Amino acid sequence: MTAADYQKSHHSPLVPLLAKVTELCEKDDYRALAETFAAFIKEHETSRYLALEPIPFRISDHLTKKHGSSSAVTTFTLRHSTWASDVQKALDAGPDAFVALMKDIDAQVAEIASKAKKLS
Repeated sequence: MTAADYQKSHHSPLVPLLAKVTELCEKDDYRALAETFAAFIKEHETSRYLALEPIPFRISDHLTKKHGSSSAVTTFTLRHSTWASDVQKALDAGPDAFVALMKDIDAQVAEIASKAKKLS
């Protein structure tokens, strides 16, 4: 069986999950993101790591687009080097914890972005 044949016959449930994560990030619907993640893990317990690992990147990408500043996200990351782990812990803690953390992160990134010098 070739790699192409394998790919046609085996569809990873992670692909639609990550598409949904991106969609929910774009809507700032962090509660639905946490609930979607929890439902996925309940159904696919052995895929927890693979499902969890890309979520901080998706959030970072979203915040960069939302606030128009990759340097704001980078600055936030330098100030809070464990934020990706905090996101993962909050997802494990449930939707309320995740929403609260994301509101805090979003507000901090927005503040950093608002103080950044605009290039002329």
